[in-house]
Amino acid sequence: MHGEKKRSSPPAFESAAREEGNARERTRSHKVGNQLRCCKCGYKARNAEIPHDALWEVGGGHSSCEGEDTKTRRSEGPLLKPCFQCRRDCVTARKAQSTPIEKVRVLQRKLYRVAKAQPERTFGVLYDKVCSKNVLWAAWQQVYRNCGAAGIDGQTIEDIEAQGVKEFLRELHGQLLGQRYKPCPVRRVFIPKPDGRQRPLGIPMVRDRVVQAAVKIVIEPLFEANFRNGSYGFRPKRSAKQAIYDIRKWVTYGYDKVIDLDLKSYFDTIDHGILMRLVARRVKDPRVLRLIRGWLRAGVMNNGNWEVSIVGTPQGGVISPLLANIYLHPLDVYWERQVKDTKMVRYADDLLVLCRWRPAEGYMPRLREFLCRLRLTVNEEKTRIVSAWDGFDFLGAHFRKQLTRRDNTRSFCYTWPSRRSMQRIRDKVKEAIGYDDRPALEGKIERLNPILRGWGAYFHWMNVAQHFRKVDKYVQYKLRRWLRRKHQRTRRAFWRTPMTFFMKSGLYTLHGTVVHTC
Repeated sequence: MHGEKKRSSPPAFESAAREEGNARERTRSHKVGNQLRCCKCGYKARNAEIPHDALWEVGGGHSSCEGEDTKTRRSEGPLLKPCFQCRRDCVTARKAQSTPIEKVRVLQRKLYRVAKAQPERTFGVLYDKVCSKNVLWAAWQQVYRNCGAAGIDGQTIEDIEAQGVKEFLRELHGQLLGQRYKPCPVRRVFIPKPDGRQRPLGIPMVRDRVVQAAVKIVIEPLFEANFRNGSYGFRPKRSAKQAIYDIRKWVTYGYDKVIDLDLKSYFDTIDHGILMRLVARRVKDPRVLRLIRGWLRAGVMNNGNWEVSIVGTPQGGVISPLLANIYLHPLDVYWERQVKDTKMVRYADDLLVLCRWRPAEGYMPRLREFLCRLRLTVNEEKTRIVSAWDGFDFLGAHFRKQLTRRDNTRSFCYTWPSRRSMQRIRDKVKEAIGYDDRPALEGKIERLNPILRGWGAYFHWMNVAQHFRKVDKYVQYKLRRWLRRKHQRTRRAFWRTPMTFFMKSGLYTLHGTVVHTC
């Protein structure tokens, strides 16, 4: 028996064992310092036994990895399939892209990238994107969030929901595809202005609002690629807070000579011919241009009488803010290229020119001359030239350059709510509390809290500690007065109701919410 040779393993088992050993060797050869790398995030998996067919797969199902330099990534280590976290994120991204809103965002990003890379390009095929069901659904969502009153047909958002949103959008989609859609006149309403006058607004029909929102979704990225950094009004990812912050920064840096320019009836004096030529620099599709021209010439219904619109764009339209920015964009470009020793900050039709070295009076002829080309008029009564050391108001804030409190040799631009803003919050508080005695204290506080939160969120990063205390004291005074009248108390002790009593009832206080002071 000792002389017998060992029986060899069956060929199948032998090949399987050999293949397993080879795979183990290949896996070891692809380890880098006993570490393996994820193709998406570069996560190093220690002591991971990953089969050979999982190695060297570029992308691993991640579309964002496909365009990367594989040579550079291979020098860092082997490219593996994505780790669990990356696979989960990829699945989430795919699900998000399948929604209509995300598809519209992808479309806007593509249009923006192309427009940014080619500043002189005009886009000729855009109407099919306006008619897209995804774009119409996103436009409906915007109109639904903003609510708004009914147009001349009396149809409201609630009426369309009762009728059926899908049926409404399907009918509108068919009208756009068949080019049977025609804009209707807007309904004229008037709202009071802070100075006592009235501001005219034009309210379009819900159907026109949806189509305007669809056109805005498509063409806004094309113009956003060219808009300047000094324009802040009615633009995505820009706000009045950013404008206030930049003004404070430039005034602190020495731009303390200020031109506060006001345009006379800006929205009502926009020239249609000039505006359409500016729009045609980017939009070449005649069907989209026909829609915009139709909204401009649709006219106004004022007390049942139709009035022709020769100039101007109605305030209240969805696309009107974008058209207003397009109309003043040449002024931004001209001022940035020709007048480099100043800073222009524009919020829609509110203009502020900050000058550093030369007197501000020398720039007014240039402004008047260029605005005359656009057929706009300067409101001489409200336009003024001031020094930042004397203070000025803009966008509800008061700016004043002063010496710092710690060092009298340095200066800083302090900001706080203007007198008009303080008076507005007092009027809103007074209106919210009212004179009716039926609701309980908690009901009054429910009305007050949204007003106080919104006002405080706008100013809480400025130098507003004292102003917040004043508003809190005014709110307490009005609530104590309301309680005294409701319960018919005449004793003076009733005026000493502690603040904690209102806070326990849920009153929001502004004091203590300041996040930044200088």
